[in-house]
Amino acid sequence: MTERTKGMLALGLLLAALAAPGAVLAAGREEKGDVNALRTGLANKGFIVQDGLLDFPAILDMCCQCQLPSCFANNPSSPYGLAILPPAPDQAPAVVNPYAEWFAENHIYPEGWSWFWRLRPDEAVILIGDTPPEMKYFGFTAYVYDRFHPLPPPPDCTAPGITRPSPPSVFNRFPLFASLGDTVNQLTVRTAGKAGGPFGRNAVFVLASDEKVLTKVCRALSQAGYPKSMINVLVIPSEITRLGVGSTADTFAFVLRMATDQDLTDYKASPRALLRVSPATPVPAADLDPIEMPKLRVRGTGRTETSLLPAVDRLGQAIVAAYPGYEVAQVHMVNWNEGYNCIENGQNCLGDNRDTPYIPPAFNPASADLIDTMTLQPGEFFVAYGVNHATTGKAVYSNVSVLGWSHKASPVVIDNDDMPGSARAYLGSTMDAATEDMLYAWKFTRPDECGAEDTPYCKEIGYLCKSGVALDEPMAIVFRAYLERATEVGPTYGEIIIDRVLKFSPPRPH
Repeated sequence: MTERTKGMLALGLLLAALAAPGAVLAAGREEKGDVNALRTGLANKGFIVQDGLLDFPAILDMCCQCQLPSCFANNPSSPYGLAILPPAPDQAPAVVNPYAEWFAENHIYPEGWSWFWRLRPDEAVILIGDTPPEMKYFGFTAYVYDRFHPLPPPPDCTAPGITRPSPPSVFNRFPLFASLGDTVNQLTVRTAGKAGGPFGRNAVFVLASDEKVLTKVCRALSQAGYPKSMINVLVIPSEITRLGVGSTADTFAFVLRMATDQDLTDYKASPRALLRVSPATPVPAADLDPIEMPKLRVRGTGRTETSLLPAVDRLGQAIVAAYPGYEVAQVHMVNWNEGYNCIENGQNCLGDNRDTPYIPPAFNPASADLIDTMTLQPGEFFVAYGVNHATTGKAVYSNVSVLGWSHKASPVVIDNDDMPGSARAYLGSTMDAATEDMLYAWKFTRPDECGAEDTPYCKEIGYLCKSGVALDEPMAIVFRAYLERATEVGPTYGEIIIDRVLKFSPPRPH
């Protein structure tokens, strides 16, 4: 029996267990929620209830086997949970959700199920279960995934020994993968009970677009033992999305991020329910009551990292001086857009999250100079350096990841726990310890090129999809800084010192 077959069997057993009479999630918590009572209550209010699954896929493995179109610029230090749903009850068989064919073909999910799903304006999605165990960061985010747009068929997915044509479900679709407002994170989540913090606590998440539907769902939850105090609402705003189950409707996604290196086997297996809730009789458009666009949390405290700018400049000079004879190129960085910007501009946001700024290179695949700068040949290396944003209080967790541009795969990462002491290798004792501890510098090389003088602040980048980046594939070194406590959202770009990258190349023969 394959691992995937075992997983599908486990899915069947879990769904059967949740359907058993008297099934109760998180028994013994302050709430007395009963998911079967919830199903009954929703049915009595005229809803069709379908079970889904919160899955924790191995994204890097899947995209390197062409079971996904890309790795979506994954954060390699962040395991992901994704809401997998069946089609809506009245969704035509010909209207297939993105990549459902691939998921079924590879026996990953049942026929028609996908990470990306259409949603009627009168539907809701409910997730009930424990929040993650204590860790640096977690966040639940709602997305619009893709949008109808007449386009030529996307290119085939290629991997070593594999070529898979894109399925018809993504023809004439443009991926936006743009966040729909704020993330529910460990600083903002509403959970059961008044003590014990946000970790490992039972919580309810509801994705909805219509006020009347949300009210009915919340009433059913309350009657089933889930109080309002533990319900987290993520709005699917009808003003900027195209709701419905037709071929030209948007598709959506619901993603859980976790920043941890601990074993999550028990958490992934913990009991939870994911429900798609649909009125048996669709609500006429004239009777809908769209939820107002939610206000966004405001970034910024007025306190900046700019007092460290002279120290960062000194660190950069010391790094260059450490490698005499090498040609040095500075990689210019840019600030990534947020979800609403990407929806407005028709841009792929690659699964953005308002809990962090995203800082990638100013990469233009049409520029031969930049492609040359961002590929890494044997003997060449990058040095990423800057401020450890966790030490300044601008983030609870930050990292540096290496992204292969073709597959959007990130096999290599360092985070804020790896940064202390790394700047000392270049600065020696030329800077006071308190300032030096707020800085970092890490080297990225090809295999077998981290020298004894580099360890432990050097990472080697292989050539295979799952372990590295191909020789001729441009790289993007991407920076994240998650969650400023004072604002409960990511820091604003203007208050952090943007991380920097230098590329070093041996002298070219004359």
